[in-house]
Parts: sequence; structure tokens; C-alpha cells
Amino acid sequence: MKNFKNLFLIFSISLLSSACGNWNIKTGTNNFESADGNYFDNQNRDIISQEYNEYGIIQDCTIGKSSNQRKLPSCNDVRNKKNKFLNKQADNQGRILKQQEKEKQKNIIDKKKKISKILDRQISGNNFIKFDDGSGIFVKSMIKFNPSNSNLIINTQVERDRNTTINSFKKLFTEDGKYIEISFLDSDGFELLSPLRLPLNIVEGQNQNIIYRKKAGNTAENIIAVRMLTRKPLDNILEFSKIKKLQISLKN
Repeated sequence: MKNFKNLFLIFSISLLSSACGNWNIKTGTNNFESADGNYFDNQNRDIISQEYNEYGIIQDCTIGKSSNQRKLPSCNDVRNKKNKFLNKQADNQGRILKQQEKEKQKNIIDKKKKISKILDRQISGNNFIKFDDGSGIFVKSMIKFNPSNSNLIINTQVERDRNTTINSFKKLFTEDGKYIEISFLDSDGFELLSPLRLPLNIVEGQNQNIIYRKKAGNTAENIIAVRMLTRKPLDNILEFSKIKKLQISLKN
């Protein structure tokens, strides 16, 4: 019967030691009570508990003054070390995100500057158009992009050649059927976008919101040139960015 009691005592201590985790109880006792997931040493009133450490691993620890005796860290030390580690990780992550945001904003600014440099330019072209009777007109066109409304601002000036009479020059703007066509070319002469067609007929052009202004010489009747101003929506900014020159022609 005595042997049976000794065997039962050894078995009980083994179970309690297993339940309390891998503790090195150097000076404590095996007189423990369990409550709320913790173990209480009834002799020195230590509380044996568990905490997640900084690596997310559950770890045995003590709530009391015998941590060094038991070769276990205090639960406060485990928590403080974990919090310090997590705060450091959060600070590092914050710095990384801040640096990434800084680089992102820099890239956005650089991209805007690059786009602005491409778009904030004036593209021009000119052509002398000669008629069968030997007279002619000199056409100059300038186009600029307006980023506020994604429109093209088109300025075109039609100048009278010295061999062209005032009356024949006026007829260009009163008769139907003649257009100034502006084509957009890249550096290889490849046509981009759709060409613009500006009617010379003033009435027809005004119906398309084109403004006509005459440039006179020493008298009001001495018309030297007619300026045409209009705006057209731009559908493809990428193609516009590749335009290098304008090709001007007269179409019937």
C-alpha cells in the first residue's frame, strides 16, 4: 500500500509539471493551484502564466519575484519586449511607407513635369499656296494644347500675296467650298490624329465657332491678312505628344 501511495505521488507531480509547461523550478515547490489559465505556487505565492513573445510564440513566464529562481522571464518583461519589438516594427514599416509615398509623389511630379514639357509647347507649320492665275496665299498655323480643358488652341493666319488682288482675296472668304487643312506629322512624316479642316468661308466658319479677324494695311480696304482662331477637343494626348510639325494645304 505504501508503494502504491509513492507511485501515485510521483504520477501526480509528473502531471502537474507537464501541465505547467517546461519550467525549471529550482527553489519553488510543487504545491500549485490552477485558476483562470494560471498556476499559483501556494508556498511563495508566485503566479505561473504564459504570454506570446515578440515572435508570436507562447512562452512560460512568472508574475512575481522568483523569475530568476525559476529560470523563467517575468510576464511583464515578455510583454515589454514584445511591445518594444512590435513598436520598432511599426516604426520601420512607417518609415518604409513614408519613403515609398515620398518616391511615389516624386515620380508623379516628375511625370507631370515631363508631360507638361511635352504638351506645353507650340507646334507650327506654314505653306505658300499658289493658284492657277499666278496669285497665291501664305498660310501660317500655330497650335497649342490647353490642359485645363484638353482643347487645342488653333491660330491660323492667311496672308495675301502681292500678286493677289484684294477682291480675289476677299472671295476666298465669301465663296463656299474651300478649306485650310492642317495635318499632324511626327518626325518621320507619319500622320497622327485626324486633320483639322477650317473653312475659309466666314459664315460657315462662324457656325463652327471660328473667329475671323482681318489685318489691314494703311486703309481698311487694304486687307493684308485674315486671322482665324478656334478651339478643338483633343481625343488622343499620346499621339499629340509625338507631333513634330504641321502640314498646311488648301482643300476644295
